[in-house]
Amino acid sequence: MITSAIEHPAILKTCHYLEKHQGFEITIIPANSAGIVDVDDIEKAITNKTALVTVMMVNNEIGSIQPIKEIGSLCHKHNVHFHCDAVQAVGKIPFDLSNLQVDSLSISAHKIYGPKGVGCLYLREGINIPPLTHGGSQEKGMRSGTENVAGIVGFGIAAKLAQEKMHYNFTRIERLRSLFLDKLHSEIDDFSINGDIYTNVPSTINIQFSGIRGEYRRS
Repeated sequence: MITSAIEHPAILKTCHYLEKHQGFEITIIPANSAGIVDVDDIEKAITNKTALVTVMMVNNEIGSIQPIKEIGSLCHKHNVHFHCDAVQAVGKIPFDLSNLQVDSLSISAHKIYGPKGVGCLYLREGINIPPLTHGGSQEKGMRSGTENVAGIVGFGIAAKLAQEKMHYNFTRIERLRSLFLDKLHSEIDDFSINGDIYTNVPSTINIQFSGIRGEYRRS
């Protein structure tokens, strides 16, 4: 299995668990100074035993956008399942699943102001996975248990609104980011931005201030 060093713990900790308890070999690909994974590094790591590549679309800490289309094409060339964590991308950047060549993709409702505790797993047609839980025929037999209908409907409405307002929100937040950074530069000298704001989503900025520890809390 191949993943990146900047994945959300939902991915990284699962990979570490599979490595420790199931005997999987995990290869972790580093990111560059902009927080972006190099597609060539992934290709070099693929072997005839590689079963899965999983790379997020947008990083949750610095907002870097990953080259998902290129990674998907690479994985299909090598006949490797490609999963993408798109939780931080939905509603923030446009993407078309028909062009990305992802085999599976996960999103979460609460990141687009939908109900908490509701998620979605996209599976490309022809992809089969074993059931997550057993006991019923819900979700085409992949996840037994009575569906949270209210949550699902709320997720659908949130997704519709996110799609309709994506361009407006992107432009508005981009403007707010510029105002924030202009003010920051005028008031504070000793700080730096982690990542590259020109290759990130505008809604996420990661800043470090000299002499201040990241975990600092005022008592």
